[in-house]
Amino acid sequence: MPLLDDHADDDTEVSTSATTSDGHGDDDERSLLNEGNVDINDGADCNATDVDTEVESIGCGFFHHRMVIILGLGNAADAVEILAMNYILADYGTITSWESSCLTAAVFAGMLVGGLVGGVMADAYGRRPIVLLNLGINAVSALLSALSPSLNWLILFRCLAGIGVGGIVSCLFALCVEHLPTSARARYITILCSFWMVGSIATAAMAWVMLGNVVGTHTRILPWANWRHFAACAGLPALTSFLLTYCYVPESPRFLASQHQYAEAASVLARIAHVNGQREYATPCLTQSDKNHPQRRQDDPYRMQWFVASSRLRKVALCLIVTSFALSFGSYGISTWITKLFVSIGLLNPYANAFLYAGANLPGNLLSYLVVDAWGPSVLLKIALVGAAATALLFSFQLIDTDSTPLRSTASSASSITPTTTQGHHDSSRAVVVLLACVFNAITTAAWNAFGVVSTNAFPLPVRVTAMSVVSSMGRLGAIAAQFVNGFLIGPPPHLMTLLVVTASVLLIGAAAVGGVTPASTTSLPRKPKTASGRILRDTDDSTNLSSVVVRSSHMNVQDE
Repeated sequence: MPLLDDHADDDTEVSTSATTSDGHGDDDERSLLNEGNVDINDGADCNATDVDTEVESIGCGFFHHRMVIILGLGNAADAVEILAMNYILADYGTITSWESSCLTAAVFAGMLVGGLVGGVMADAYGRRPIVLLNLGINAVSALLSALSPSLNWLILFRCLAGIGVGGIVSCLFALCVEHLPTSARARYITILCSFWMVGSIATAAMAWVMLGNVVGTHTRILPWANWRHFAACAGLPALTSFLLTYCYVPESPRFLASQHQYAEAASVLARIAHVNGQREYATPCLTQSDKNHPQRRQDDPYRMQWFVASSRLRKVALCLIVTSFALSFGSYGISTWITKLFVSIGLLNPYANAFLYAGANLPGNLLSYLVVDAWGPSVLLKIALVGAAATALLFSFQLIDTDSTPLRSTASSASSITPTTTQGHHDSSRAVVVLLACVFNAITTAAWNAFGVVSTNAFPLPVRVTAMSVVSSMGRLGAIAAQFVNGFLIGPPPHLMTLLVVTASVLLIGAAAVGGVTPASTTSLPRKPKTASGRILRDTDDSTNLSSVVVRSSHMNVQDE
């Protein structure tokens, strides 16, 4: 059955037909993207299909494998930019709690602005240019951070980096998904999401090597390195992804068709087929069939008025905002302060333990992947939020036991990862603290994955990118609030138990809000335009088929087309 293009105007049909191949060679691959000499006709002699059908016929190949790696590197770059501040702060030197809070909150403040603007710009100007713009911002801001002459300048440049991070998450996944056939979306998005874990582990490893000590000693691995070298290196993933995206990732053909740029969309489809090795593929002829369809309604309630057009959408959006706030407060509140928390309990090499903390992303991703279909994303999200709250409480009780021993007086002899026989109860307590921190990170990772699926399912296609940008940006307020609350509570003097009890309480509020979220199938209005042959087109909303998609949506909101 023909499909209505997901990103086309509401009452617009895009159809395709084959023409003869123009014989483009692989050595001139990128020229296909800019080619504009594809014939446009009135559709009278075309067999009625659409861009979706053409994408399905091309399938997946080398182009898509390369694309997901390149965009995945951009996703990893986001993880590096967000988590780098945790390690910079630990090496920066002595600053006040207020200054520490401002420094860690700066990137999230930028993400708030970037998230609001990025989604709207991606819908208006395209996914690819906004991805490139924000990757460039990330790379430049990392270099400027390394060169910052004062703390105030560093805060400003970290805020600029946050604008890039917030802007890219609104369109990175849309650019990836809109190149993919339906059957491959879950698999490729899961791969794309996993690069967040790659970025977090790489950041922790880089910090350990550049700023940390040899295990069990006070000797720096790289004595000459400091936080400035680390900040500069943190921009390399964004720069690499920018260059590769510019060279090898074209604009989404679905977006181009939705903007009536049919020749450009046809060129992109031809390029994809040629890169995949389909020598017999013929450049398609794309047409718009207007005579059977009214013009797009200017008062469509799906557009910018979606908050006021539907009371159900308002409720869903509010519940998702509360959940996003709670999850951002809990996960970012711990992750951006975890190194200083480890320092406060007397660990010799907190960077090594932070590496273990980052590695906990892997079991969290595996857990969500294995159970999301069986439990459903909403159930998984509720259980994960409650589980994270419970772990935070256990974490706090263990810190009571830890604080009852003179850890700080024995910090110089503490083991960084495993307890020694000479440390006894002291090191056992430290080991349990590190273990609980890793469990907390694994559970919140699973919660983010489930949140990505739940939030993507909650909005109809015409407003999905913009709506998710709003929800994501409001979640940044939770991350910003956590920086100031936790910055005060972590001291000196430290109030670690209070910090974790507050975190657990906020997570439980988020779990309660999940119950108010309903899938998009109950929040969308029916649209059933007809094809030129009189057949009914169904609305291609795959939101109900996304339960197998695993997404860390706080940094990477899935924008399934």
